[in-house]
Amino acid sequence: MQEQLKSAILRTLAFQTAWNYAPTRLQLFLFLDSAGQEIKLDSKELFAEMNTIVDELISKNILIEDANRITLKSHSQIIEEGRDNEIYFPRKLRNVRRAIKYLKLLPWVRSICLCNTTALGQARDNGDLDFFIICHAGTIWRTRFFATLPFKILNARPGERKVDPVCLSFFVTEDALNLSNLSLEMDDPYMRYWFLSLLPLTDDGILSLLWQENLELRRRHPNAQKWTALDKSPVPGTVTIKKDTGEQPTLLIERWLRQIQSVRFPKVLAEIANQDTRVIINDNVLKFHVTDNRKLYRDKYYNLCHDLNIQP
Repeated sequence: MQEQLKSAILRTLAFQTAWNYAPTRLQLFLFLDSAGQEIKLDSKELFAEMNTIVDELISKNILIEDANRITLKSHSQIIEEGRDNEIYFPRKLRNVRRAIKYLKLLPWVRSICLCNTTALGQARDNGDLDFFIICHAGTIWRTRFFATLPFKILNARPGERKVDPVCLSFFVTEDALNLSNLSLEMDDPYMRYWFLSLLPLTDDGILSLLWQENLELRRRHPNAQKWTALDKSPVPGTVTIKKDTGEQPTLLIERWLRQIQSVRFPKVLAEIANQDTRVIINDNVLKFHVTDNRKLYRDKYYNLCHDLNIQP
């Protein structure tokens, strides 16, 4: 059991190192990657045993802990880099709140989550504000159009603004909540940790279903806890959107907005759309990640696991 838990700790920290993040002990516990193997201890006992093993690994100079952050001793600079980046979080959070103040007014939006290093509170000074948006079925094109419109007008999108540009590159409808379909083949550790580290900003109750639909992404992380949104807006059950049927005006508007946006997509998007999981364009998923480093993170993670003599 102890060796199994030790491997889980090192495996988890190997990926956290790969994407340049040093977790706290609580985060290490919640992210703990068991590789699908059952660890027969209750949460309290498991947390205590994990801390004992972490202390042992620190004493052996395999891990280092500083400022309540833990990482591999060979990559100790991650802690200092993260601490330097934390000073930007209050500013970024203020700008996130400004963006959300508008985005949550859109009647088709069900949930908005902050993603990546900003969600973890350690984004670089020039890092984007990355959002993941869930909307009602049949409304994804109008949601994206009106979500991006003011930021386009204000030149506040990536490549247009140097400070906290708003990145709206990932939309799904309530009919496409199984995100494992968007994972890399074989294994996608980045997608798993991206999912677990989402920071929900607003939710009408759809996040519970998102959690249920992604059991495969959570399978290796038995201690993971369902998120709690910072804002319940609108109150669950108070807003319903009827799905479009026939040639209703809203359906025609949706088709029109799809055509308008599609013809304006950069050439590179059109060339790689729906060829793999980097760029997905359909009526249920809009994912525009042309620069997709998931394979690079996976390779770095696998190499660290090899160095630590553990299975990824």
